Amino acid sequence: MTIEEVRAQITQIDEEIIHLIAQRQNLAKKVAAVKQTEGIPVHDNQRKTDVLEYVMKLAKANHIDPVPVKTIFETLISMNEKEQRATMGKSVPPKRIVR
Repeated sequence: MTIEEVRAQITQIDEEIIHLIAQRQNLAKKVAAVKQTEGIPVHDNQRKTDVLEYVMKLAKANHIDPVPVKTIFETLISMNEKEQRATMGKSVPPKRIVR
């Protein structure tokens, strides 16, 4: 296998990762709708802890250094929270000014 062929496979995986991140962002919008309806705050520290523990466990099981995996998922969680805030902000009706 040539280096170009290996790099082509890496590029394909990179594209898949981007598609999965986009799917995760779309799900964040759905989570935002539920949170807004139920009055749940965007940030959920317990959920964040649970996700980070789970992905670090998966990383270890797959012989991947869990430290950078944790960093990646902290970024993904932050992106999702930002998307949730944006989604919730869009769906809030404008304030009416009473004179």
